[in-house]
Amino acid sequence: MWQVFRQYHYLNGQLGAGVKCYVALYQQKPVAFIAVAHVHMLANYYRVSRLVVLPDYQGIGIGKRLLNFMAELYTSQSKLPFYLVTSNPQLVRGNLGNWIIKRVGHGSHGKGDTRINRELVHSNSRCRLTVSLKYRRKIPETLEK
Repeated sequence: MWQVFRQYHYLNGQLGAGVKCYVALYQQKPVAFIAVAHVHMLANYYRVSRLVVLPDYQGIGIGKRLLNFMAELYTSQSKLPFYLVTSNPQLVRGNLGNWIIKRVGHGSHGKGDTRINRELVHSNSRCRLTVSLKYRRKIPETLEK
C-alpha cells in the first residue's frame, strides 16, 4: 500500500523494517497512510515513521484525526510514549490537542551510515525547521475526579 502514497512524502524510499502500516479509507478508497515504528533501544517508545494524506484530501483534518487515533490507540494499549517529528506547518501550528512540543530545531542526519541517515542527508527536510511532538494520553473522565 505504501506505493500508492510514497510519491507524496519527501522520504519516499523504503519503509524501515518492522513498521506497522495503516490506511484510512473514504468510500472504500485509500486517502491517508501512517506507518508506526517501535523503537526499543535505550529508550522504548513508538514514533510515526510516515504520515501521508493524498493531495485531494489534504487540509480537511484527515491526517490529524488519523494521527490522534493512532497515538491514543498505541499509548493506551502499550503505555509507551508516542512521538512525531514533523516540518508540516499544518501539524506544527495546528490544534493537535494532546500533543506537547519536546524539541524545535533543524533536521540533521544521525550517527552512522544507515539507510535512514543517508535518506535524510539527501532529503528536503535537511534545511527545514522541525518540531518533535509527544502525545499526552487522554485520561478517561471517570479517572479525572
